[in-house]
Amino acid sequence: MPCNHCNTLGTPETTGPLKQCSRCKQAKYCSTECQTADWKLHKRVCRPEGTVRGIVMACDGETRQNNGLFNEIDLDPSHPIHTKGVVCPMSKKVGLSIVIYRHLQEDPLSMERTARLDNQRATYLMINPVDGFAPPEWQMCVGTVTVMRQDGKPLTRESIETIWMYHDHLLDLFGEGAPPYSQMTRQKFEKYCERYKEERLLNGYTSFQNMSVPL
Repeated sequence: MPCNHCNTLGTPETTGPLKQCSRCKQAKYCSTECQTADWKLHKRVCRPEGTVRGIVMACDGETRQNNGLFNEIDLDPSHPIHTKGVVCPMSKKVGLSIVIYRHLQEDPLSMERTARLDNQRATYLMINPVDGFAPPEWQMCVGTVTVMRQDGKPLTRESIETIWMYHDHLLDLFGEGAPPYSQMTRQKFEKYCERYKEERLLNGYTSFQNMSVPL
């Protein structure tokens, strides 16, 4: 039965002051049992006070060593993404601005091209709404990047995958002719997110069950 002291399920209510999550200082629980029961859900939004939950998007040469394409990271206020990151153009147009920070500081146009530094996901995020192309410096030697939501809300693996695939969807439409401006709205973006979530769940990707839509 629901606990009457906090929002978790399955444990009896207790007396005394609520206990605070020591990591994020936001969630509160009536008992250690309630906190343990809620951790599976809470860990997806729990982050140290003052930090932003972002995603490291590995380049092709670092995918294996970084344990996959997308890895969640807690970004504290001193992280350079806050001062040196740039807003992805298409994300801004649809009302969910994503900030991207390139780890490599060398000029990509002066570097010798190597497939190890290719990062198609990052390139797609940097396409512009006019012609569907990313700037030249985001087309080669991109390397690994970090991304976060400009509004400071948590960014998860599932949500950044969905955002990336929305850009991929738009690129397909660009290939058909005129810029697909009618698809570059908040409403169309949200509809795409709903469809993508349904498709992933139908294909057995249960982690998408926890992805809130709209993002």
